[in-house]
Amino acid sequence: MRIGRKKENETNSRTGRNAGRKLLLTAKKTGIHAGKLLLDLLYPPRCPICDRILSRREGLCCAGCEKKLPRVVGPVCMKCGKMIEREEDEYCEDCRKYAHVFTRGTAAFAYTGAMRHSVYRMKAENRRDYLDFYADAMAQALEPYLMRWQPERIIGVPMHWQKKWKRGYNQSELLAKKLAERTEIQIEGSWVSCCKKTKAQKTLNRKEREKNLSGCYILRKPEKCFRSVLIVDDVYTTGSTVDELARTLKKAGVEQVYFVVLCIGKGSGNGKKRVCTEQNVCYTKSESGYFHQRHR
Repeated sequence: MRIGRKKENETNSRTGRNAGRKLLLTAKKTGIHAGKLLLDLLYPPRCPICDRILSRREGLCCAGCEKKLPRVVGPVCMKCGKMIEREEDEYCEDCRKYAHVFTRGTAAFAYTGAMRHSVYRMKAENRRDYLDFYADAMAQALEPYLMRWQPERIIGVPMHWQKKWKRGYNQSELLAKKLAERTEIQIEGSWVSCCKKTKAQKTLNRKEREKNLSGCYILRKPEKCFRSVLIVDDVYTTGSTVDELARTLKKAGVEQVYFVVLCIGKGSGNGKKRVCTEQNVCYTKSESGYFHQRHR
């Protein structure tokens, strides 16, 4: 019995040492830190869209989901960056109706289908492992504008401390840090704070959102001032959050306030509405009810 157990222990020990050697050898060959490989073995990376485990050959998103991502493409609103039907329209219906405080913005994806579910999991299920994929997509969407905008600082939309304590993190701040690393623009993390515990925005209309957010941001370091600032957030719908933060920044002397978000709501114009399905196929829906399919 003792001899059998001794042999079994020796076998397990050799197996463990061999696995360790293989891990170190793989780390040397690939240039990846051994700790990262071990972490991937324990908690394998998953696709942020379908949540399937990714193979080593795949990037941050699986090939199947990559093809179906609802990227913001084609003509976009010259103010908020929502997709519009025709380039000559210049602005989406919302931006023609309402004056915004921010200068201009852009987004990576339409807030629909699989992306909506992905963002929900990130917030509700603490899926911070999705943030690298999000930041890469946002950096790609931001790239065409950086030379023109030339922001001096990046800031994430502040979150009230009680909400941040409950969730455990502020996704906008984390995205801002990752974007700062990718763009080499300095982040200003403690410049602005949220001093008011607001209601959930998703249940409110535009006027209620504006009232809910009014006066919720304050400058912690009012002596600081920059000419151009880039705001980072996860989702843009009516623009009330970005507007309120831009209003606070402009009172402090900031001249240009831009934003980049992961997802943006649907734009519309000229009596037509763009509808995005979970299959990420965009349609133009006219008042007559006729559908003309447009693959993006």
